[in-house]
Amino acid sequence: MDWRPLGKRIRALGFASVLVLPVTGSSLALPPHAGPCQPSTSTPTDGYPGRVVAADNFESGTMSGHAVETSGTGTVSVSSARAHTGTCSAYLHATADPGSLADFSTSLPPGTREVYADGWFDIVQAGVTNDDVPYFRFFSDATRFVDVYRHNSNGQLWLRILTPDGSFAYTCLMASSISLDAWHHIAVHVVSDGRTSTVQVWFDGSRVYSSSQVRTVASSVTSVLNGAEHFQQMEDTYIDDLVVRSVIS
Repeated sequence: MDWRPLGKRIRALGFASVLVLPVTGSSLALPPHAGPCQPSTSTPTDGYPGRVVAADNFESGTMSGHAVETSGTGTVSVSSARAHTGTCSAYLHATADPGSLADFSTSLPPGTREVYADGWFDIVQAGVTNDDVPYFRFFSDATRFVDVYRHNSNGQLWLRILTPDGSFAYTCLMASSISLDAWHHIAVHVVSDGRTSTVQVWFDGSRVYSSSQVRTVASSVTSVLNGAEHFQQMEDTYIDDLVVRSVIS
């Protein structure tokens, strides 16, 4: 699996878009347009502790409050083709073409060591066999140290940790295949504390992983990423009802 440090970001706070049709590298056929976004819809909430950094149902029609990064055939937009609630969601489209990249991130307050990330994901099309489609990726500055993803080859849910020696540790969280073209609820709790970090993962309401003895490199969390920060990680994913919380002691 390809992993590279964060490159130069194309920042687009307040980026707005209508429905974006897939381009080169994808055979995805989107369903009919569902109508305009509903800005008056209440923002999502959850029961986790901490300060709300983002609570977004994307009914504003924009990606305001998130840092958007795209290149090549990759696109990040607000789409009304699918939604978990309301009529709109964020839509990530990346292809296997050279230079294709699509992601958006939520920055956390300085001093954040603990974070909860909670959202609904509809992966409509997976990518190449030996790669994956991310749910959440957690960064300490430019270093990705925790991420949860659906593997393309078998549809399983996996956790990947960057260990202190620079290698990756992998844990299969679900042996069964996660269905495509369906909404799934993912929540991840991370407390960054180096070699005694905490990671918890919930999938569709069930806790599938919990450990307070995770060995990793980070002692802070600076951002939560949706999508992939490197090129050619093919995906067509809708994201809705996203809530990110920072816990600062």
